[in-house]
Formats: sequence, C-alpha cells, structure tokens
Amino acid sequence: MLVLVKKNKHKQAQQFISKFVQISLVLSLLGQVACSGPTPEEQFATAEAAAMDAAHDSTKFAQASNLLESVVAAQAQTPLAPRALKALAILRQQRGDIQGAISTYQRLLDGYAASDEADEAQFMIAFIYEEHLADLTAARDAYQAVIDNYPGTELAANAQRLLPNVGRPPEEWVNFQDDPPTH
Repeated sequence: MLVLVKKNKHKQAQQFISKFVQISLVLSLLGQVACSGPTPEEQFATAEAAAMDAAHDSTKFAQASNLLESVVAAQAQTPLAPRALKALAILRQQRGDIQGAISTYQRLLDGYAASDEADEAQFMIAFIYEEHLADLTAARDAYQAVIDNYPGTELAANAQRLLPNVGRPPEEWVNFQDDPPTH
C-alpha cells in the first residue's frame, strides 16, 4: 500500500508539473504578444514623425501615408484615428494633393464628427475651397457647417467672421494697423 500511495503522489506531482509548465508557456506567449511591437501612442508618434519628414521630402510620402493609414486602421476606436487622419490631410495638402486633403478631412468628419479634430477638419475644408479651389459656394457651405455643427468653438467664431467675406480680399474687410499702438 505504501508503494501505491507513493506512485499516486508521484503521478499527481507529474500532473501538477505538466499543468504548471503548460500555464507558464501560455502566459509567456501572451506576454510576448502583448509586449511585442510599439504601443499605439508610439505607433502614432512614428507615423507623425514620418509625415513631418515627408512634408520636406517627397520620396517619403508613401511611407508616411502608409504609417498614418495603419494607425487609422489599428486604432479606429480610439482618439488616435482622427489625429492620424488630420495629419494625413495636412500632409496631402502640403504635397499639393488638394482633393486628397479634402477627402481625408471628410473621412475624419464622417467617422469622427465628435472628435477634438472635427471642427478643424470642417474649417480646413472651407479654407481649401476658398483659397485653393476658389469654389466660393462650397466654401460658404463649409464655413456654415462649422458654425452649425461646432457652435461655441473658436473656429465657429472665426467661420462666422469669415462667412460674409468669402471671396473678398482681406484688405477690404480686415482692419490692418500699420503702426503699433503707442503707450
């Protein structure tokens, strides 16, 4: 009987060790998966830095664009996605892809209308229509959308001031001061 008890305890010990090893391996693999690769914030920072480089070096545009799009895809449910779309729209505008910039700002509005970047995206659409495309009707509509959709924001106040002056040279309606005030 003593032999039977020892065999049973030995078998239980082997089973325990086997389970322990299995659990350790699973936890180790989970740790590697969770710890592999950059954090979402690091991924965005890398993409943003690439976009800044691409603004001055056209050979880096595709890489920066791909990095920003990957942030949008991987972080679609986080505030990083609209930030990445904004950076991509700015990059496209800097590279002269005006329609691409409008399209990207519109993607931001369509997917993230309540984000911190949305009012700026709507305002930039208006600005691009006015300044780059001279489509004054579209500019007026876009400025009105800033006022309607983002009331109380600084950009809504700016849009309110710009709306009646769309298409007019600033010299006609902006009060420029040639001499600084003296005290």
